[in-house]
Amino acid sequence: MAIHLRALAIALIAMGIGGGLFSLIWMIASGGPSGLVNAFSDLSSVIGPMVVGIVFLNIFLAVPMVMTGMGLLRAQGWARTMGMVVCALAIINVPLGSMLGGYGLWVLTSLEIEPLFENRGDSHQ
Repeated sequence: MAIHLRALAIALIAMGIGGGLFSLIWMIASGGPSGLVNAFSDLSSVIGPMVVGIVFLNIFLAVPMVMTGMGLLRAQGWARTMGMVVCALAIINVPLGSMLGGYGLWVLTSLEIEPLFENRGDSHQ
C-alpha cells in the first residue's frame, strides 16, 4: 500500500498544480467568471454556471491538494484526514476529480495504510 500512498500523493500534487493553474488561466483568458458563462451561453443556460463552479472548485482545491500531497509523501497524520476531505470534495469534479477522489478514499481508508502513519515516530510529542 505504500506504493498507492505515494501514487496518490503525487497525483494530488499534480492535480492541484495542473488543475489550479489551468482553471485560473482559463478564467482570466475568458475575461473572468462572466466571460466564462458567456462562452457557453449558446449551448445551454445551465452549462455556463456549471463550468464556472467547476473552475472555482479547481482553484479552491489547488492549495489543499498540494499541501495534502506533500503531507502524504511524509506520512504525516494530519494529511490522511485532510486527504479524505480533499478527495471527497474532488469527487464533484467530473471525470478526473471523481477518479482521483475515489482512488484517494480507497487508499486512505484502507486498513493496510494505518501502520504507515502510526509507526512514523514523530519527535513533536
